[in-house]
Amino acid sequence: MRLVRGENGWWCIGRSATALLPDRLVRGGDLTAEGREQVAGAGLDAVPEPDHYSLTVVTSTGCNLGCSYCFQNTPDGRRRIAPARLDARTVARCVEFTEKKMAELGVRRLELLLFGGEPLLNPAGCLQVLRAFGARMPVTASMISNGVLLTPRTAARLHEAGLGHLQVTLDGERDRHDRTRVTRGGRPTFDLILANVASAQRHTGLRFTVRVNVTPDVLPHLGTLLDQAAAVLDVPRTSLAIAPVLDYGAGVPAPDARAAEQAVQACARAAELGFRLVRPRDDHCDFCSETDGRLGAVVAPDGTLFSCWDAVGEDHLAVGELDSGYSSRSRARWRRCGGELPRTQAFSDALDAGVLDVIRARKEVTRP
Repeated sequence: MRLVRGENGWWCIGRSATALLPDRLVRGGDLTAEGREQVAGAGLDAVPEPDHYSLTVVTSTGCNLGCSYCFQNTPDGRRRIAPARLDARTVARCVEFTEKKMAELGVRRLELLLFGGEPLLNPAGCLQVLRAFGARMPVTASMISNGVLLTPRTAARLHEAGLGHLQVTLDGERDRHDRTRVTRGGRPTFDLILANVASAQRHTGLRFTVRVNVTPDVLPHLGTLLDQAAAVLDVPRTSLAIAPVLDYGAGVPAPDARAAEQAVQACARAAELGFRLVRPRDDHCDFCSETDGRLGAVVAPDGTLFSCWDAVGEDHLAVGELDSGYSSRSRARWRRCGGELPRTQAFSDALDAGVLDVIRARKEVTRP
């Protein structure tokens, strides 16, 4: 459960629901006795019974971009994941492993995420995963991609195979984006990404989230970015998420709580334009919150298991493999996502509260 300060009280972001609490229920950033009683009575932080299993499959560890801050593949070689691609044999192993875990958990539905590197460097692998799981169980399928390789034909085939949602990333308005999120040959990608998303929106039922990676120098120009994106995209079918760039050794400065004011203003502008805002979540992660992988797993192309997407490719953080399951050393190697959260906590809390304030205000304005 998280408590973040909003305009008119404290937002309580729990496992089951989010609610605005009056000031009298919070003291010093913690719930009072009355607050704990009311939160418990409302079931805001109740742990729901699992209704799905979560699986992240890395279809390719390679990437066609050279983003300077990437936690996996950096242009100067500080960190480089060994190149690997998912094949049909490993897909079959994934299905067998997942069916066993789902039977143990007592669920039938799978939430599937295709990840990389860049997953679309292996489109055949993506299609194999979607089709293999779709033939065996109910699946809700998403992908995180840079969007550069999302041609109209690829988008159509992915959607037909069962992909429902795709997240792409922008690094600010056009000029700033094209200085950081470039191909390995140095070519810009801003217009290509937006054009690919817009084409997929016209010709498929894919839903999209645009994640904006922000640093302090990006924040003042978010309004320009929104106008540029709105001129191309089907805005009502596009969600927007703003997140700080984490520092994996590249010296990326962290935005603070004051910078969050600029991000919140951008969220308000996005809502006016018709973008959907991604609601903040609690700190629970299906993949890494429990150190036995009970609720979810992350699988590398060779079948190695990792605790979270943040650890993929780091051999010393491998926690098992598909055929034998989690190893006896998994607990010592378990890494949770959000390891840099304390560095960006003030920004994240202020932004999340602001997003919830904007959503609440918009609902009040549009209520009949």
